[in-house]
Amino acid sequence: MKLWCLCGAALSVPASAAGRKAKCPKCGAVLAIPQAATSADQAAPRPGGDFELALQGLASGQAVSVGAPPSVEPAQQRSADGFELYDFKPQEPKARLEEEASPPAPVGPPKTCPSCHKQFPGSAKICVDCGIDLRTGRALLTTEDANIDRAYDGARRVLWLVSWVCPFGLYPFASEAFGLRKPWVTRGIAIVTILVSAWYLVAYVYRDDAPRSLANLMLWSGNREALLSGRLEDLRHDLRAHGVSEEELQQTVQGATASLGQFHAYQLLTHALLHEGILHLASNLVFLIVLGSRVNALIGNTLTVLLYPLLAIAAGAAYALSSMHAPLHAMLGASGAVMGLAGMYLVLFPIHKVHLALWLRWGVFLPLRFHLKLFAVRGFWVVLFYIAFDVLFTILRIDTGVARWAHLGGFIAGVTIALILLFSRLINARGGDILTALFKHRAWALIGHPSRPTPRLW
Repeated sequence: MKLWCLCGAALSVPASAAGRKAKCPKCGAVLAIPQAATSADQAAPRPGGDFELALQGLASGQAVSVGAPPSVEPAQQRSADGFELYDFKPQEPKARLEEEASPPAPVGPPKTCPSCHKQFPGSAKICVDCGIDLRTGRALLTTEDANIDRAYDGARRVLWLVSWVCPFGLYPFASEAFGLRKPWVTRGIAIVTILVSAWYLVAYVYRDDAPRSLANLMLWSGNREALLSGRLEDLRHDLRAHGVSEEELQQTVQGATASLGQFHAYQLLTHALLHEGILHLASNLVFLIVLGSRVNALIGNTLTVLLYPLLAIAAGAAYALSSMHAPLHAMLGASGAVMGLAGMYLVLFPIHKVHLALWLRWGVFLPLRFHLKLFAVRGFWVVLFYIAFDVLFTILRIDTGVARWAHLGGFIAGVTIALILLFSRLINARGGDILTALFKHRAWALIGHPSRPTPRLW
């Protein structure tokens, strides 16, 4: 039978030598001679052919009995001791050899990473070290969408119930903006706001004999004299017919307004924990959780603890200044501080997707029809859509009972704070911020490269 050595030599040995060892006369390798194959083994087909099986055996250091290999030309040489020698000459296609020898031609001109300035061939698409898309020069967008499917299922179930109370609405319910930390602060703010608002509704809003001290938790702004003159003007015509003097009328109005509060500095904070109803509270919490938690996850919990009160103060101060000449009145709600977080979201995550829900329950006969549309848009469209109402109503001087200047004050403060954090390089938005979206890599000279390490101070 014939044996093949790893060097290519073919050895002819008698069948009686099975189980022994032989030395290759060409390379000197010691080969183990296998047992002779039975007739059943010889008849069984061998996947890949005898030559494939021979190579597998040789790779393990054993000789294998096979027939003549394909694409091998014998050298027609015979050694003195009777071993037949063969020269391996694999007949590869010439075109294939030339293709493997020559490297692939580059596609297009060379590319340069705008972050590390490393050169890449024209076919390259991404700088892995910096996370930069070489075609656009922008940083790869880092998103967090692991729980989006679960958010969609939850939105469908919850909004079906909400639609019976609020038949129409357009609100965000999820964001893909990434974060490096758990947003514990926004969750804590939401819990505290719910508890304080529920207590205030029971203790003051729904009680006629509520103590005056609770009224001072709201933010009071305006002119008390303007309030008195306005109420006097309304009552003068009604009470004069009953013979009430001007002095008695003024005392009556002053007594009615005595229970009203007055401005205190702490109201700039406490007003953000109070709400006048369930829907008012729920709408603010939606924006706090969806947008505010993403900001919290990026800037950290320590910064969020410090910045949320500042946003509430800025919103309250802006509203107090805008209404200082109006009659005395009160303002409450977290919408100003929440719009501050929305302003920070606009600066830090303008191109990350925000998922919204648009629903409508309508009809004349029961059961009422329920239509629900879930879709996603870029974050800047969501923030600009809601702040546009405040800008438009403020310019047109339309009074709808909403503290528009509180929204605008908080929003401007949020945008300013977020820009300061970017310029000071205290936070890294990884190229997803509004400056990089507008000016690409040219903005990195001011805010730093997206690949730089993120500070871990908070």
